[in-house]
Amino acid sequence: MLSIRSLRSALSAERLGAYALPTDTDDVDSVARYLWNLALCSALQPALHTLEVTVRNHLFKVSRRIVDETTLRFHRVPCWLDARPSLLADRERQNVEQAKATIKLRGSPMTEGRLVSVLGFGFWVSMCKRQYEQGRTGGPRLWPELARRGFPHLPKAKRTRSQIFHSLDRLRDLRNRVSHHEAVWDRNLNRTHQEILETVVWINRDLAATLRAHSPLPAVLDKGVVGFRPQADAIIK
Repeated sequence: MLSIRSLRSALSAERLGAYALPTDTDDVDSVARYLWNLALCSALQPALHTLEVTVRNHLFKVSRRIVDETTLRFHRVPCWLDARPSLLADRERQNVEQAKATIKLRGSPMTEGRLVSVLGFGFWVSMCKRQYEQGRTGGPRLWPELARRGFPHLPKAKRTRSQIFHSLDRLRDLRNRVSHHEAVWDRNLNRTHQEILETVVWINRDLAATLRAHSPLPAVLDKGVVGFRPQADAIIK
């Protein structure tokens, strides 16, 4: 068994303290809440994984129908993401260079698929910013064409670059919190889970329905912090 003092030393008193509430009966309640948070993060992974992979692949696929690659020259990867001169803003161009360096370090072939997968979710959310609208000098002029072609199941009134960007950016923030082992137990995860599912619906209804049927998050939410008290009692002496 583990003492609460030893656990505070390992996690830091400040970190563990973020899981405490004034209404707690003892220190073990904060440990139970910490365990609940771990389970919530784990249960969110299927939805977040599906969202990220689906969005990045879809945005890339549809963007290639919009950008005329026949007029471009390429550096290492034969797609518009690696065009020379670059079509990207400085930050996204640097992201592509870093991704190519990662692929090279791994000793993997420099392919479109690997470039798309190595680029982080934040990169793809950035493709939804105003700087990639039609009218931008240098291109790529993705919007509003990307909204029309890429999100057929999104209600027309919401089918705008701004709406899509803000929706994805909120989910990107949650994805980063989960990846960086931060607290999510105090968020409205039921609503956020619905937002993830709705976003996947915009692209692939069948995939969203399957995810809804098999996502473990609702069960972990229903269990609540009380459900993790016996586990915490078994850990802390």
